[in-house]
Amino acid sequence: MQLERLLKKIRGNDARAAFRAIAQLRFPHDASAAGLLASYKPKDEQRRFQYALAGIVLQEGTMGLARRWLDVGTEEQRRHLLQEIEQYWNEWASEGALELAITALDERDDKVRGYALLCIRAALTQQSTGKFVTPERRARIAQALVRAMARHDERPLGLFWLEKYVELLGLTADASVLERLEKLRAVAGASRRTTVEKLDPENMPAPYPKGAADFPPGVPVPVARIWDRGTGLLEIEILEKALKQIRARKA
Repeated sequence: MQLERLLKKIRGNDARAAFRAIAQLRFPHDASAAGLLASYKPKDEQRRFQYALAGIVLQEGTMGLARRWLDVGTEEQRRHLLQEIEQYWNEWASEGALELAITALDERDDKVRGYALLCIRAALTQQSTGKFVTPERRARIAQALVRAMARHDERPLGLFWLEKYVELLGLTADASVLERLEKLRAVAGASRRTTVEKLDPENMPAPYPKGAADFPPGVPVPVARIWDRGTGLLEIEILEKALKQIRARKA
């Protein structure tokens, strides 16, 4: 009965429900389910993707999906799946899911790869999958991050979610990346800037009434406006923390 419910969700048009059902297929199920799944005729490309994922996971587990990752679906479909995997990491958590995320670090598209970063971070920080992060896998993660960053050496801030690359290097890399990270100081600083503008109660800016006397009775007259703006810089605290973590491991 449970398998029937999972297959029903996989056949549906709710992608989130389908992906969560696919995560459950990594547990042992009746082998005949693969034949049943293969008999389904997809109504659209999204369900074609769902059926392909389900067939692989059902027969080969998430490790099999990791092996075939770059050949399954479109970049946008894989980005959506990675986004859902990260959000429901506890349901996907396995050695195969970690391997899938590492494989996805070689995606060409920065945004697809960006969601792989989130999955990697979840794997590194959660006990259920932290045990699978071997020294060999840490090295592969770091190498993939450096490869992606190297494509943006001329304009490092052009890399989508640069701060997450730096954060993950802090968790995985060895001293060989220190020089690369130190160069990022040129584009680092406070990532946000807060400014306070004092207001003249007799000459208020739009959209406020012109003067204090024009405010409705009982409505307080603001004395200041506070602006919080992004600077476009890499957050220096993230960079400093990553450097400190790597140097601590070196010592």
